[in-house]
Amino acid sequence: MESTKADVPTPWDEAEGLADAAGRAMRAQLVLLSPPDVDVGTTPSDVVYTENKLRLLHYRPLADARAGTPVLVVYALINKPYILDLQDDRSVVRSLLSRGLDVYLIDWGVPSDADRHLTLGDYVDGYIDRCVDVVRERSGHDKVSVLGYCMGGTLSVLYAALHPDKVRNLLVMAAPIRGDTGEGLLHTWSRRGNFDVDRVVDALGNVPAEFFNLGYNILEPVLNNVGKVARLMDIVDHEDAVRNYLRMERWVGDGIPVAGETLRQFVKDVYQEDRLVGGKMHVGGRRVDLRRIRMPVLSIIGERDHLVPPSSSRPLNDLVGSKDRSMYVFDAGHIGLSVSARAHKELWPKVAGWLEARSDPPQGARGGRPRGRRGAAGGE
Repeated sequence: MESTKADVPTPWDEAEGLADAAGRAMRAQLVLLSPPDVDVGTTPSDVVYTENKLRLLHYRPLADARAGTPVLVVYALINKPYILDLQDDRSVVRSLLSRGLDVYLIDWGVPSDADRHLTLGDYVDGYIDRCVDVVRERSGHDKVSVLGYCMGGTLSVLYAALHPDKVRNLLVMAAPIRGDTGEGLLHTWSRRGNFDVDRVVDALGNVPAEFFNLGYNILEPVLNNVGKVARLMDIVDHEDAVRNYLRMERWVGDGIPVAGETLRQFVKDVYQEDRLVGGKMHVGGRRVDLRRIRMPVLSIIGERDHLVPPSSSRPLNDLVGSKDRSMYVFDAGHIGLSVSARAHKELWPKVAGWLEARSDPPQGARGGRPRGRRGAAGGE
């Protein structure tokens, strides 16, 4: 079909388009210069245990109990966990609560220089194990379901292998399991010949958030810089969309340092030497044998995850000793698994149903006073 004269943009049309783009760019700049306050992590909760910088949150129910086994959420050590409770309609925590599940979450806090010598054993056999014991005591259940995300997923795998008698179900989301995948820039950069983790940790102690943010930013430089601004220009006149954008930006910029010795072992054992999949990894003086994971296992994988590619997460189900192994591969990226609208419409109801079907029936919960102790391995 030939274009008519009316279909050809006139100089006036082009001028109006440029003026509109300029106006949206100016409004976007004003948003970035003076962003409105946005709330994050608003689902009501109570702090039921503290240790060193750690806080254990217990979320208040939003529906009648449909499963008795409590769920303990273990997030990564690199960012703050409110990405799992970003806003009311994009909250993993709320998605689980709305299905009548009992949800706890570990907020690691911000490590200080006194924590630079904390090891994987301190986190797995120490902090996580003591939080599990608190949840068991409060709930009246001998076992808990553990849901780990990203690095927290790997920590959860380590915990389930070393303490299988305390874990009812293991759910692992976007977790690095195999290091040498040949896929993804992050895995390539982390190889021994490309990244001297000893030199970094020896020089810095705790590895700062800026170190990780720089690496993540240059994984997709155009999308993370030009694309981000272009997206804000597209939505700048839609208040709800802008607030959602700002919540994400707040989380991205709200990183925390990682204890140096923990990062040293994690990079070497998981990424550089593949000791976890090879059955040669030791935590707290004990070998991590993935075949000891005989409880039900659910792997949740982002098909477009550029941080932890599917080839890094998939091997878990073939390495565990469980006969009840499931895998949900969802069309999302690393963060989209937890915050995309479609994930909360399609993925998380399915995850909650999986959990409900494998949990003990509800029973009378036992409460308790908030507890605290001084961590022996790290400073206050």
